[in-house]
Amino acid sequence: MRPPALLFALLAVATAASGAGVYRWVDEKGVTHFSELPPPGQQAPKPRKPPEVPSQPQPASPASSDAGRPAGKSWQEKEAEFRQRQIDRDAAARKQEQDEAAAKRLQRDCLIARKRLEDMQNANTVARLDDRGERVYLDDKARAAEVQRRKQEIEANCAGR
Repeated sequence: MRPPALLFALLAVATAASGAGVYRWVDEKGVTHFSELPPPGQQAPKPRKPPEVPSQPQPASPASSDAGRPAGKSWQEKEAEFRQRQIDRDAAARKQEQDEAAAKRLQRDCLIARKRLEDMQNANTVARLDDRGERVYLDDKARAAEVQRRKQEIEANCAGR
């Protein structure tokens, strides 16, 4: 008859321990502690009861169940969205790089056109190579036409610069 009495005592202690509260305190270092025993050397605060676990699962409300599908997105959907954001970000970065490269090309063309005009205006004589590769000197009329052409080139390449 002793084993049933021992079993009864063990069950009574286990039941009492499971119904016991949980002590929570913060030590002098600011660390929060949780235990079944009160804090050592301190006044014992009232223990907190652990949250009760329902014995039966709660039925899902009809509004929250979406044909048996969870309310949040699945990991596959999240992964697809993440990959799409990466693709969009990469495309935006490529477009920005292309825009910057185009702006640099325009700036370079502008500087070259201005330098050519300056050289033409400052030179005593202006020569050009013909089809055979020979140097042909420009007269004043051809030189004025070339200066005008260079100014138009500057207007085209240096708009707003």
